[in-house]
Amino acid sequence: MKIVLSGSGDIGFLLARELSSQHDLFVIEPDPDRCERLGEFDVQVVQGPATDLDVLRQAQVPEADFFLACAHSDEVNIISCLAARQLGKAKTVCFVNKEHYFDTFQGELGTNLAIDRLIWPEKLLAEDIARIVTVPGAVDVEVVEKDMLKLIEFKLGDDHPDVGKTLRDLDLPKNTLMVALVREHEVFIPSGATQLAAWDKAVFFGTEAGMRRLVNRYDPPRRGKQEVVIVGGGNAGMLLAEILEEMDSVGVRLIEQATERAQTLANRLPRTMVLNADGTDLGFLATQQIPDCDCLIALTTNDERNLLIALAARQLQARKVITRVANPSNMPLFERVGVDVALSSRLASVRSVVLMINTQGMSVLNVIEEGKAEVLEIEVPEHFKACRLRDLKLPEGVIIGAIRRQAALIIPHGEDKVKPRDFLRVFCTAGRGPELRQILTATHPPA
Repeated sequence: MKIVLSGSGDIGFLLARELSSQHDLFVIEPDPDRCERLGEFDVQVVQGPATDLDVLRQAQVPEADFFLACAHSDEVNIISCLAARQLGKAKTVCFVNKEHYFDTFQGELGTNLAIDRLIWPEKLLAEDIARIVTVPGAVDVEVVEKDMLKLIEFKLGDDHPDVGKTLRDLDLPKNTLMVALVREHEVFIPSGATQLAAWDKAVFFGTEAGMRRLVNRYDPPRRGKQEVVIVGGGNAGMLLAEILEEMDSVGVRLIEQATERAQTLANRLPRTMVLNADGTDLGFLATQQIPDCDCLIALTTNDERNLLIALAARQLQARKVITRVANPSNMPLFERVGVDVALSSRLASVRSVVLMINTQGMSVLNVIEEGKAEVLEIEVPEHFKACRLRDLKLPEGVIIGAIRRQAALIIPHGEDKVKPRDFLRVFCTAGRGPELRQILTATHPPA
């Protein structure tokens, strides 16, 4: 596909890295230093402002399939999307950082003004965290297919009863499947003989009903409300509190150091206890019954402060610690010091764009472990000869996690068949999807 990207700041640079290998990518960037930095990617750089029609034409916007506006200025992004639509038929994606722009342009008004997708990174981050909070023992929760199929990731502590067992020894609930293990930041597909180790992250596919049973196995239900403490009352903290307020099973406390901001939050969040205090103050945190807290979430915009908050939470024995990470390269450090989940609004934004773009007969449904693995949807061609799953020689790093056949959703095993016009939900390590696609498009698949 032909994609034009406006802006190569934090998010734009990550998008260029993610998209340049598979697409014809043009990048519009006014800053000469940033233009030079883009030289490490296979992209065509056009130096100039994205609000200039001549610059847009030079970047081949009239022929583009997608126009991604992620410059630092919300106003530039909005105007450049309007200009891009005037020049061609590209689908437009507009990044904003201000709440009033998101509220104004989402929905019908944005569509009428040629903005196909509006992305507010802070909101994406809040939604990602809220999904994880709903499953207390999980370190990642993704909806692969609404009301039908979920992906949940659990971290195995050194005292977990499954540590030391092989995959074939696990008595997993019906309609669930372990599709991957993450060990020391490497993702791999386990075999029946794979032995689970302490601190592995186990990734499961399953139906809604199957996942409820699986969650009870890995995280037995507790009595009473979940108690969640959020440190940092910026946009992400505020939006997360708003989402959690809608859940009767969750009690929320939000700690904000700035007095005026704390008052604003208290007025906006009627069901949240807002505390005007320093979230890095160990003495104050000790008064908040952190050991009885189900989850502490550090959401300031500063990595050093979030790291201090996480270390304090660990010292006070919080059950689960989630932190925001501004610089994605810091994520391994956060995990090494005992943070259960480290998330980045930048990576969440990049993932949301990647999920929009179909490639080579495949749709990317989810991106896992900062792009090291993917969940794909692949349609089986009409000419494919039906065969049992065990007879389909899958490439290394690929597992079929679910099969959508008309209205039915199947969590498959070796005897289940893959048939023409099935829609496969595939978990694979990065870059392996095209190999499976090639096998399925062969007239006579290998057996």
